[in-house]
Amino acid sequence: MNRFALCALLLSALLLFSLVKLEQKIRPVARTMAEYECRERAVRWMQAAVGDCLRRSPELLEDLYILRYDETGLVQSAETDTAKLARLQYTLEGDLTQAMEEGAADFSIPLGTLLGLQLFSGRGPDITVKVIPLSHVESQVETGFTAAGVNQTKLQTDLVFSVQMCAVLAGMQVETTAQSTICVAQVLIVGQTPEFYVEGSG
Repeated sequence: MNRFALCALLLSALLLFSLVKLEQKIRPVARTMAEYECRERAVRWMQAAVGDCLRRSPELLEDLYILRYDETGLVQSAETDTAKLARLQYTLEGDLTQAMEEGAADFSIPLGTLLGLQLFSGRGPDITVKVIPLSHVESQVETGFTAAGVNQTKLQTDLVFSVQMCAVLAGMQVETTAQSTICVAQVLIVGQTPEFYVEGSG
């Protein structure tokens, strides 16, 4: 083997070693950034879809609570109309799933940002990240009382939406869960907290 071939072989080995070390440095940063961007974009898509749905169908939010009063006019009990709440959940989950499937789009991360060096942040060729929803959007109901002032209590119902997401970049797949909490109903109760709350009616 002549000297030129030996130098070429050594340079190739050095280049390969450098690429491996570079990939080892970039991979954890890329994974973290992909997870973050994936969750952030999914949350924005879900919140926008919820807003669009409720603007089109504001009646979905009507009369989600049934309040019963005593002879003095104070709230004695509160309960959720589960039929109306279930319809709201079903509608929003369907709209959100469709919005996620139609609105998912690729985004790019500059290579310099992945290097973690401030000098090269935002510079260099872009690495494309493909965002893919892995599941239908699901939701859970969270309801509770919180103090809202002197002799006042707020009863609030939230829907916590979640979806499994996958970010694909440079031969690597990163799976994460995106969640968004949306307040769908609240009522301010003046006086003592109701003696009981029933999550279910209708």
